[in-house]
Amino acid sequence: MKERSHWLKWSLKACLALLILMAPVFGPKASPVQASQTQTSTVGDDQLLKEIKERGVIRMGVNPHYPPFEFLTRENGQNKTVGVDVSLGEKIAEDLGVKLEVVNMEFTSLMSSLEAGNIDMIISGMTYTEERDKSVDFSDPYENDRQAIMFRKEDEGKIKDKDSFTEQMTIGVQQATYQEDLAKEFMPQAKMLTMQRVPDLLGALTTKQIDGILVDELVSYSHANAQADISYVDAGLPSGEKDGKAVVIPERQPSLQKAINQSVAEVKDQNLVEKWTDELAPLLIEGESINWLSYWPFYWDGIKLTLLISAVAIICGLILGSILALMRLSNLALMNSLASAYVEFLRGTPLMIQVLFIFLGIGGLLGIGPLAAGLIAVSLNSGAYICEIIRGGLQSVPKGQMEAARSLGLSYGTTMKKVIFPQSLRAIWPSLGNEFITLIKESSIVSTIGVAELTFQTRAVTSQTYQGIIPLFISMLVYFILTFALSKLLNYYEKKMQAKY
Repeated sequence: MKERSHWLKWSLKACLALLILMAPVFGPKASPVQASQTQTSTVGDDQLLKEIKERGVIRMGVNPHYPPFEFLTRENGQNKTVGVDVSLGEKIAEDLGVKLEVVNMEFTSLMSSLEAGNIDMIISGMTYTEERDKSVDFSDPYENDRQAIMFRKEDEGKIKDKDSFTEQMTIGVQQATYQEDLAKEFMPQAKMLTMQRVPDLLGALTTKQIDGILVDELVSYSHANAQADISYVDAGLPSGEKDGKAVVIPERQPSLQKAINQSVAEVKDQNLVEKWTDELAPLLIEGESINWLSYWPFYWDGIKLTLLISAVAIICGLILGSILALMRLSNLALMNSLASAYVEFLRGTPLMIQVLFIFLGIGGLLGIGPLAAGLIAVSLNSGAYICEIIRGGLQSVPKGQMEAARSLGLSYGTTMKKVIFPQSLRAIWPSLGNEFITLIKESSIVSTIGVAELTFQTRAVTSQTYQGIIPLFISMLVYFILTFALSKLLNYYEKKMQAKY
């Protein structure tokens, strides 16, 4: 019993040390534009501007799938976030005398990330609403675009404005956006489909799952220029004095708000939004045929990062899962209870929630970058499932094997290593292989916090080409090739194992 207890305690300490070390190892390498994301705690009243200047970097949160305001392109073999909003961010950073750091993430995570202190401002086509104003502050509007409805060109004459939508028609809106609020208030007669991203809504429109998309007029114009079968009309919605896209900052930061308003005033006086839009036009597809091979670098970068996340999660999950399995098999009640509670909790909560919690919660306190947060979350989740796989395999070995080995004088650790584990491997391997394959697909969850794995890169291609179906099909093929190749490799080793034992 003493040997077992000592071995378990040593293993637990080693696992905890590994998880702690993961943050500094992977955090700084998360992304070139996120390298300075090391101090993420919230600050006191009117102290943020001072902290930004001391840090020398202002962190801007953005959802890069909303051309021409923000989208991804390639520069020097790497992704680069560009757009009208990024140009505004660069203008603000220049006026403050600091560098700009662009932090990509889902639109629905921007507000939470700002409140957690992971970013200093949001410039992502966000419009003032009374609900948002309760928890954040807004700059003066830098762009007052009207709302438009995108629709299929075959419906020209049928859709003239918001009142054209009947009870049998469906309007699409992006989740947690100003357009969602407008549709609820001014288009209650129509059905509404809410999705995370405009490119996904565009796919639903082209496949006739919805009849129109409520979106900013400039975005509609860009999409209509890119696709001959898409058109748009003014939505006929009222616009108030505060309507328009604005920079979002934490509450009670008047010095920063004043500085940003000065930059916004210059942007409006010099008509820079129109100038930036014209400059970005060459980067966008405009009704021309698409060479899909030219977008292979996006997919290749995504494949590499997907495999990295999967490999790290597999290794860390195996270590953690093995320790948890031994703890669950332990006669020590405390060890057993701790491991059981961990496994039940991790298996009982969605992986997406775990990723967001570690990035927004723990990451905000410890300065953990998106990649490190994703690696930790996926590894911890994988450890819980691998624990049960290993525990089931170890329990499949007859108890007499352990008793016989211990009676011969072998220690608990040696018995597990030399006797029990080799026999259990045949039972463990198929389920373990399935977990490895699942991890490749589950790694797509980390795209929600801006990690540029394969799913994230697929959306980047979608936002740049304005095509929703083909990029998804290419991504499906890539995922299939990866999982099929791994499946064949695992089957090969399984056959060798069956022959050996």
